[in-house]
Amino acid sequence: MHHFLPELMRVNALLFAVLNGYFLLEASAIQNYLPLAEQMREGKFRAADWMAAGVELEVAPPTKSFLAITPFAESGVLSYEGLDEVPAGSIAVYTIEGVMMEADTCWSLGTASLGQLIREADAHENIIAHVGRFNTPGGSTMGLESFAGIIAGTQKPFVSHATQMCSAGYWAGSGANAIVVNGRTAMIGSIGTMVSFRDYSKANARLGIEDHVINATASTNKNAAFSEAQKGNYKPIRAQLLDPLNEVFLSTVRENRAGKLDAQQEKELLSGMVYIGEANVSNGLADQMGSFEDAVALAQQLAEEAATSGGSAAKNATTSSNSTNTMSLFNKKTLTLGAAMVALVAKQTVSAEEAAAANTELEAANITGAKLITEAAFTDLEAKGARVDAAEKEATDAKAATKTATDELATVRQEASDSKASNEQLTKDLEAATKRAEDAEAEATRLGNLSGATPTFARKSAEKNDVEEEGDTKSTAQILADLPHNKALDNNPLFN
Repeated sequence: MHHFLPELMRVNALLFAVLNGYFLLEASAIQNYLPLAEQMREGKFRAADWMAAGVELEVAPPTKSFLAITPFAESGVLSYEGLDEVPAGSIAVYTIEGVMMEADTCWSLGTASLGQLIREADAHENIIAHVGRFNTPGGSTMGLESFAGIIAGTQKPFVSHATQMCSAGYWAGSGANAIVVNGRTAMIGSIGTMVSFRDYSKANARLGIEDHVINATASTNKNAAFSEAQKGNYKPIRAQLLDPLNEVFLSTVRENRAGKLDAQQEKELLSGMVYIGEANVSNGLADQMGSFEDAVALAQQLAEEAATSGGSAAKNATTSSNSTNTMSLFNKKTLTLGAAMVALVAKQTVSAEEAAAANTELEAANITGAKLITEAAFTDLEAKGARVDAAEKEATDAKAATKTATDELATVRQEASDSKASNEQLTKDLEAATKRAEDAEAEATRLGNLSGATPTFARKSAEKNDVEEEGDTKSTAQILADLPHNKALDNNPLFN
């Protein structure tokens, strides 16, 4: 299979866009791509430089396959030929890289093809959310508004993961439910409009080339703004082209990031500046820092919340001449209201029958994650919930009290066991001491009965005192009275 003809068509589309279209690009990217644009202008850019005619390409051209993160998949992003092959519960993934073009080019799908993939995935039951990987300085304004509108209009959550999301890239990516900044070196911003062109008239004059511009009689303003710009008068091109285009750009960003942009910085944010890393979260251009995996997890979370709640409350609801009514979902989505839903708008009280009819319309619109209930039913649910909470608290408290009692019982049992063991040991010690005393007494008796040269009288009879000796008849009082100092006091009148 040969790719020469399709690739040639892609290169021709690229040539047409570069030479004839308008671009919203970050300034440094413009300088990087100018040499390529110059080659195209001079006719030096050829399809043969990108591929050999009739030879299959070593690098396959971009294909309109579906990329998705599947539930519980360990292999990351997988490619599928059709959405029916994608497992249910998957998150669609899109890559917006390099200069954004409406038509497919030799290096990436154009915004027209990407927009079609997003539409198809958003309508398929196997897809629950979208993640767009942005690494782009911006691109062509051709097809940009349509592409940005597709992202902003998805019925399922869309998360933009930004490595570089500048100018036209931010115009498109800001329509997501959330923007995740891919690290501290990620670049976001360049929200503004400018035009630059080169004047080759002097160079052409040196080559003998002279331009002749002839307008139709009634076409007095045909390219007049550019002609004036070549003469150094930039007011017409600013008023006719730049300011109107810029206002569309800025109003789109304001709408997409309503309530999120730092009010004190808004003028600066929308002046064309580029911000790096975490500054984009603090100033409101993005919502959080994170990896691609974090962006996928956020998309999963938003999808689960949408399935549970059915989306946020309506910002407004109006009736038009064709009876088409809309309400906002996920802060940016729309849902057509039926007659039963419209009847509830601005009502102070809703009956159970009216709520049931509105729920029937929600089911018919495939909104299965949410139901309307009356205020009375809600109050009853709140009361039941409070009773359940109270019962759960009582059960938790009872369980805690039971555990405390069990722990205390175990402590008492342990103390009783320890006391019993201590008493048993004391009894054994007492028995051993008694035994030693008896043994000592027996030994003393034995020793006292031994025969010897001079009796020691170690033990006296029961009738005698151990300290008494035979012939000692004085009493203790007499012994004290006979002491010399006591006798000296006998005749002292102070002691008589």
